[in-house]
Amino acid sequence: MTGALQWLEPWYAIDDADVGAGLERQLDVELSPLHVLYGESVRLIARRTDTDDALFALSDGRVAEVHLTWKSSTEEDPRWPATAIFASLDEWARDSMRPLHDELSRLQ
Repeated sequence: MTGALQWLEPWYAIDDADVGAGLERQLDVELSPLHVLYGESVRLIARRTDTDDALFALSDGRVAEVHLTWKSSTEEDPRWPATAIFASLDEWARDSMRPLHDELSRLQ
């Protein structure tokens, strides 16, 4: 899924299954039954180097950019962890990764 995509800083692909499983477990801990991702099958595909954001593939082809809270229990507010869902990896790359990369490049 991530092979053809050119990852732009600060995002990088995650290929380590243990890292993926760990973050998928953390997401599961944080999700309340009212959260948009509750009950979804997810797979970690990328992380940001500068924040606690992670990118998860959903079973239907969508992707979710999630700001993990690292809370050790379920978030009571279903707005957390903050989540943006994109129809595809290409849409996410165009609408989230590229603009962030361009903005950070201008600041350097």
